[in-house]
Parts: sequence; structure tokens; C-alpha cells
Amino acid sequence: MCRRPGCADCRWDEQRLKYWLRGRLLAAGAEEAQVDATFGTLKPDVLWRRGDRVCAIQICSAVPELTQARQRTAALKAAGCTEVLWLCPPGWHTSHLPSLALADFAPADCDYRAVVGQLAAGPGGLATPSETPWEIRNFMTDWVAGEVAFGYRDEHTGGWATVTDWERHTRTQAAVIARQRRELMNQRTALALARKAAREKAKQLLKATYRLDRAESAVQQHADDLALAQRRIADHDRVDATLRLTVRGQKQALVHWQLIAWFALMVIVTFLAAAFVVL
Repeated sequence: MCRRPGCADCRWDEQRLKYWLRGRLLAAGAEEAQVDATFGTLKPDVLWRRGDRVCAIQICSAVPELTQARQRTAALKAAGCTEVLWLCPPGWHTSHLPSLALADFAPADCDYRAVVGQLAAGPGGLATPSETPWEIRNFMTDWVAGEVAFGYRDEHTGGWATVTDWERHTRTQAAVIARQRRELMNQRTALALARKAAREKAKQLLKATYRLDRAESAVQQHADDLALAQRRIADHDRVDATLRLTVRGQKQALVHWQLIAWFALMVIVTFLAAAFVVL
């Protein structure tokens, strides 16, 4: 299939698809469906109404430029479009736009099929990409009836799914959010308890530090007292040693004086004996 911009065959395929969509929308119950209708300052490829719903379809047989497509989608919604659908070739852009990717823009018997962009509820209940192609004729019937809608799977990507699947997706997300909220509350409780325990430990540490400081002060005081006692003992040892030296010296002097006294006494006795002999 040719997807060159400006190709005459592509323009013919797009025009054929526009009028085929108009017929399908009217057959599905749309009150009004117009091709290339003027809507404010914009001109969507197909515009249809039903009740208070005003929806636009943009057809692009070539890969659309993502930024421009987003800007046009925003402009259509700002002008009053309830929903916008892009029909374009498959590509990474499909999940970033409210789009369905067609397998072929010129199928036999107008059997248009969407192969990318459709979602279905997975085993866990969340909307996930579906590998089953969608018949565009059935999609238009369900879209007009309000049974399919576009939604976001996450912050950036989305797709088309039935309202029932979106309800399951929403319930599953609500359950996940509720579980995460409980886990968060449990974590907050555990954090509060941990903070309380940390504060208690901090108080105990402060008390232990204060006691340790007091013990250090007491030990220092004891050390000072011990040093003072050791200095006093040393002083006493020096005085004792001095006194011992003094006593030893006095003993030696006493012995000397005793010898001198005995010598003097012997001299006196000798003189007396000599005197008696002479007499």
C-alpha cells in the first residue's frame, strides 16, 4: 500500500474511507455525519453528532507527525469535540494518540481492520494491547452506542477499549491504589515507630554520654588525687632519705666522739699513773 504524502491513490483511498465511515456512522445511529465539515475554524475529515456528543475523525494514510497531531487533537477538543479518533498506519505513534492503526486503507469489500490501538482487559484486569484485529464497521457501531472509548493505560500511552474493560481496568487500578495506600500507611506507621525508637535511642545515648562524661570527670579527679598522693609519697621518701643520711652522719660523729673521749680518758689515766709512780 502506498503511503507517500500527496499520492493521488492515497487521496482516493482516504476519500473513499471518509464516505464509507459516514455511511457506517449514520447506519449505527448517528444523528448527523458530515465529510470535510467546517467546525469552527477547523475542518475535520469526518464529523458526527449524537445527542450532546460531537466526535471527529482524522484520517491519515501516511504516518502523522506526532506533535502536529496532538496539537490538532487539542484544538478539536477545545472547539467542542467530545472525542477525536485518528485512523492511520501502524507505528509507535499509535499509543500516543487516540488512534487506531489500519492494516490496509484499500481493502477488498471495504473490510477495514484495526490492528494496533485496540485494548482488552488482561488476566489481571488491566487494559493491555489486544492482538485480535477489530472490524472498523463493528467499532463504529459500538462507538456511536457509547460502548467503546479511548483511555490512558499509563501517564503517556493509551488506546481504545470497551467500557466494560475500562471499568475492570479502573477497578483494578483502584484496588492497586488502595493496596498501595495501605502499604504506604504501614510504611508511615513503621517510619513513625522507627523515628520514635530513634528518639528513644538518642535520649539513651545522651544519658549514656552524660554519665560517661561524669565518669570521665570522676576518673580524672581520682587520677589527680592519685598523682597528688604519689607526689606526697615522693616528698616523704625524699625527707626520709634525708633524715636517714642525717642520722647516719650523726651516728658516725657519735662514734668519733666516743673514740676521742676514750682516748682522752686513757691519756688522763696514763698521766695519773705516771704521777703516782713519780710520787
